[in-house]
Amino acid sequence: MSTNVDDLTGTSRVERVAEHNRRQQEAFAGSRLCRLLADDTTDPATKAAVTTYLQPWSDAFQRMITVRVEHETDPSLRALAIDHRDDETGHNKLLAASRAHHGVDAPVVWDPVIEMGAAWIVDALRTLPGVLRAVLAHLAVESAALTFFTRVASTFPDDIYFQHHNDVDAEHVEMGYQVLRERTDWTEDEVVTLLDHAWQVMTIVADRIAERAVADAAGGTSAALAPARHRR
Repeated sequence: MSTNVDDLTGTSRVERVAEHNRRQQEAFAGSRLCRLLADDTTDPATKAAVTTYLQPWSDAFQRMITVRVEHETDPSLRALAIDHRDDETGHNKLLAASRAHHGVDAPVVWDPVIEMGAAWIVDALRTLPGVLRAVLAHLAVESAALTFFTRVASTFPDDIYFQHHNDVDAEHVEMGYQVLRERTDWTEDEVVTLLDHAWQVMTIVADRIAERAVADAAGGTSAALAPARHRR
């Protein structure tokens, strides 16, 4: 059975995963979405449009945390998944309430890129082994949330949705590292590969949210973003 410490160097596998993940977080902080909201010159209409396109992702996150519980059979990992679900249940409603409070009356949108990214994560949470489910939920999805909310919290001062996540996401990330410290039924390669794939998906989603928000704020969906017409 593998251990969590390299016998030759004394370096923890968890430490190496954490360092790799920190680099991914730094790269995600440079995504178009994070840069857009961290920019003091971004206009209010664009910021409001961002929350419109965050809503379907927030709604999808509720599916993610539910699916993880439904498909987890390991007792300790299922207990962790339940704790995580209970902490996060209903946060999409916080976003909806925040949007209403700020007068964002746009209807819930559907976007194929956002939906496909969410579907990839939901499917992975159905099919991955338990430890990798925890890695995906805590070290990828929650790490992305922590990076995003830390980066943009000052853009939405006193907003309950943004400030709440800025406070709790660090704890949720730590849950994932604790799983890796306690378990030995994982390999460094499979964890790093999963993280790389997940960060690619979430960066594509983040860039899409920014792209759609900028287009909408500029006067409507651009031709490049409009649904393609079927050709005969």
